[in-house]
Amino acid sequence: MTSGDSKIAKLQTDFQALSAVATELNVASDGLTKTVAILDEALKKLNVGLTVWVTFRRRAFDEQPLLYDLDQIGYCKVNGTWGIALQRIWGDEGAPDPWENSDGPWLFNDAPRELRLRSVDKIPEVIAELAKEAFNTTKKIQEKTKEVLELANAITQVANDAKVRAKSLTLAERVAAGQKSLTDQTAGSGSGLVNLYESLARQSKEGGK
Repeated sequence: MTSGDSKIAKLQTDFQALSAVATELNVASDGLTKTVAILDEALKKLNVGLTVWVTFRRRAFDEQPLLYDLDQIGYCKVNGTWGIALQRIWGDEGAPDPWENSDGPWLFNDAPRELRLRSVDKIPEVIAELAKEAFNTTKKIQEKTKEVLELANAITQVANDAKVRAKSLTLAERVAAGQKSLTDQTAGSGSGLVNLYESLARQSKEGGK
């Protein structure tokens, strides 16, 4: 067997081994995909609607500590669908004009296989982060609801007080208006009599002349 024949034989053997492993890899990958799909369905039923991310791979830059390159798994909405997701983000927080780029996010089953396989161990942390975020968000909503309720009660009280005062003032104003009208009428009548008397007196004097 020549050297060339030996290389071909080895290539054939390696390809057969790869074929067998590739089949197993695809089966295992499909199993993982189906498992995550079940988890996604369970999370959708909870209707959490919150976004969280957990880093599972970090590329370090010793000379530039503010330069980052992260692979993350989390839970977010992608193209209108909530689910376990993956993304890669990288940027520089120390630049004069800080910047960030990203690949993704992808829903888990649409992400590159390498990311899916590397991220699996962090799925429990994603669930833990979701629980933590849900607790904190619930607390914030309850606090804000209390604040809004107190504000609504205060405004309602002011409105009710103003309504009561408006009714009371209306009655007082009617009495005051009635008294003023009577005074004006009396004053107007007296003034008219005086004017009539003075007019008659002038006419009498002119007639006497």
